[in-house]
Amino acid sequence: MRLGFRPPKDPEGFLAYARALAGRYAFIEVPGSAAPHLEGVAREARGMGYRLTYHARYLDLYPGSPVPEIREASLRLLREDLERAARMGAFLVNVHAGNLPWTDYPPPGLSPAHEALREAEGRLRREYLERALEALAGLASLALDLGLKLTLENLPAPQEVPRTPEEMALFLAVPGLEFCLDLGHAQMAGQDPKGFLEALGSRLVHVHAHRNDGRFDLHLPPRPEDLKPFLDTPCTLLVELPPRGVGEYLALVGDQP
Repeated sequence: MRLGFRPPKDPEGFLAYARALAGRYAFIEVPGSAAPHLEGVAREARGMGYRLTYHARYLDLYPGSPVPEIREASLRLLREDLERAARMGAFLVNVHAGNLPWTDYPPPGLSPAHEALREAEGRLRREYLERALEALAGLASLALDLGLKLTLENLPAPQEVPRTPEEMALFLAVPGLEFCLDLGHAQMAGQDPKGFLEALGSRLVHVHAHRNDGRFDLHLPPRPEDLKPFLDTPCTLLVELPPRGVGEYLALVGDQP
């Protein structure tokens, strides 16, 4: 069994989900934003037979920031997350690469002034990606030293990176780095998941399974056809739903363990 779930961020809710889904799901994602309060219940979940993945913090973190102090502060927090994940016994840590300080995204062909904006955004994006590559190389090296898999996730918004299979493929240059395909994020970005599979090959090892309306990150339950392309791969499949109720997770796998 390679299915996992995202629990609530409070210890009581975390354990309630773990007990209700025991025997049906194989692993639990520990959210980095709440990890200091969840170390005890995460150990208890491991005692129940679960494995652990860990989602590193990402709000206000910019591993590719053009400001050295911001970049280093972001990397310091991400290194702390890797070390905490290792202490908790997680086998995989998922990270975001952050986003650009940019808001103007005109479509092509409007005017020379609009094209100048597009060119400026393209330069900023390339520079951010170069710094993010360097940052992820250091994190991937630390993860290997700690006995962890480190995965990089695709993101949905125009200012975020990486967003496309082509941008994700740039990070193949980072030794030891593996990849997470977020199906809902790909849907919002207008990207076919097959493109990520083709671009990343065997280094795509983790999937965040959820869906949306193509505009908003609703984290609705995935459909069987969403999961089917990954059932014959070694990917771990995290069903990533908000804490609307454990029933959504039970409905995906049936009532019997």
